[in-house]
Amino acid sequence: MNSDYEHTRDHIWATRGPFTAAEQRAAELELASLHADGHLLHLRASEGDPPTLEEWGTHYRRAAPLLVRLALSNPGRYEEMARVAVRKWSEAEQLEVTAIAAVGTGEDAERWLAGKEGDA
Repeated sequence: MNSDYEHTRDHIWATRGPFTAAEQRAAELELASLHADGHLLHLRASEGDPPTLEEWGTHYRRAAPLLVRLALSNPGRYEEMARVAVRKWSEAEQLEVTAIAAVGTGEDAERWLAGKEGDA
């Protein structure tokens, strides 16, 4: 059985492949920005303003595929970070689904789901 990481890696390999050298440099700059965003989310949490499940999910939805594609180009540097990011992405999505299920089919859930339709 393949892990979420392996499924994501195989999909990215089939649809995009590894980065070129120029793309990799740009991706590493984007990754630095995502690391800063993640740091701010952790900082907010430590200051008593915890990010929402949706904010964490958005962060990992951006970071995980980028790290997986970077790992295709340089596995020694990025594969472990990519595996962790995909695991956290999967966990964040599961928590979001659980939160929506807890709300039920009420108006809040319908509005939330309507807002997510364009993200797929």
